[in-house]
Amino acid sequence: MVFLPALNTHRDLWRRWAERLAVSHRVLVVSPAGFPGGPPPSLAIGFYAGLVPALADMLAREEAGAATLVGSSIGGLLALMLAKEQPDRVRNVLVVDGLPYLAGLFLPHVSAAQAPAQAKALAQRARGLPREAYLQEQLAGLERYTLDPSFRSTLGAWLESADQETSILALEETLALDYRPHLLSIMQPVLVLAAWEAAMPVPKAAIGRLFRDQYGGLPNVEVRVVENSRHFVMVDRPDAFEAALAEVVAP
Repeated sequence: MVFLPALNTHRDLWRRWAERLAVSHRVLVVSPAGFPGGPPPSLAIGFYAGLVPALADMLAREEAGAATLVGSSIGGLLALMLAKEQPDRVRNVLVVDGLPYLAGLFLPHVSAAQAPAQAKALAQRARGLPREAYLQEQLAGLERYTLDPSFRSTLGAWLESADQETSILALEETLALDYRPHLLSIMQPVLVLAAWEAAMPVPKAAIGRLFRDQYGGLPNVEVRVVENSRHFVMVDRPDAFEAALAEVVAP
């Protein structure tokens, strides 16, 4: 079992399930450099270009032969990348509210060809903000990630302890990336949880359609819309997350 993080989250995001599964499985919880609790990384070659090979090396070093990957948000994208790059070491994937083309959600009026320039402009703006202004802006948006006020406080503390340049670059690269063309070569089963709740400005059917369209290139995929949840499904709807987790770890 390999748990992969959402942006700016601590390994504690997965602690409850990792400890439970460790009784019967080998469990790895990934905490990339620059995320809360870790030192800043070298970003000279980029966020994904540095992290994906390191994760592939980790799977090889651990002699993972049939790993189940569980990834939240960009962790889900990392899981897809590893499934493509390491097909003999990845058995299946659970993606929690992550997309292979994030700009399709956040920049819906921008084409895939235009997304890199838009992502770069957003990143440059973020880099130009003073630290306090940057944090204030980021903390103000935490409500959209979870229905749980106490977890929003936890997310805020994690955000403040994350490396700012790592956060900005990771988001820039994710918004610029269209991973959909690579999905055709991923043969492992993939289960995708898509979060939705009534306060969102998008109808449930539209969320389901967006996710199914983006994951349409996967040969073996199921997309499941989870109601009454924001981005962190494992916090807002632990019952739905645990049901999905039980399915992907079943022998």
